Amino acid sequence: MPLDSDEPPSSTPIPSSPNPPPNSTSTVLHLSFNQDSGCFAAGTDQGFRIYNCDPFREIFRRDFGPGGGIGLVHMLFRCNILAFVGGGSDPRYPVNKVMIWDDHQSRCIGELSFRSEVKGVRLRRDRIVVVLGHKIFVYNFADLKVLHQIETIANPKGLCEVSHVSGTMVLACPGLQKGQ
Repeated sequence: MPLDSDEPPSSTPIPSSPNPPPNSTSTVLHLSFNQDSGCFAAGTDQGFRIYNCDPFREIFRRDFGPGGGIGLVHMLFRCNILAFVGGGSDPRYPVNKVMIWDDHQSRCIGELSFRSEVKGVRLRRDRIVVVLGHKIFVYNFADLKVLHQIETIANPKGLCEVSHVSGTMVLACPGLQKGQ
């Protein structure tokens, strides 16, 4: 996967363990399409997998082994940048942190921490959107600075979506009041 032009700042590397044999099984914890719906990512109890849609095939996997649960995973188009949140019974990362992973470098290059569990993450070339139970944060991808905070009603499912065309960003999420 080629490197995208928008790179967040670097952080301390987190090594991954070798991939287990192909006959090992993993439990799927999360699925998400990339922005053009040409690929999708699967978070599992041991890591993540990337699939191409047409033709359908697995194109990449990273298994961290036991203690490698990825509860949320989102790709940035077809590049090597992904956003992770730990999940499952043995998470790789805390459920209150978003880890920005560069698979070309096999390490986390950014981290966003919160006081509560992360319910959803969305990526654009210029923004990272993080959904919590009652709030949404919008960050600048380049420097991880907070641009907006949006209060929502209780949002346990992390409902949120963003437009992916360049220019004005449209963000759809539950409001505080009906019709908002």
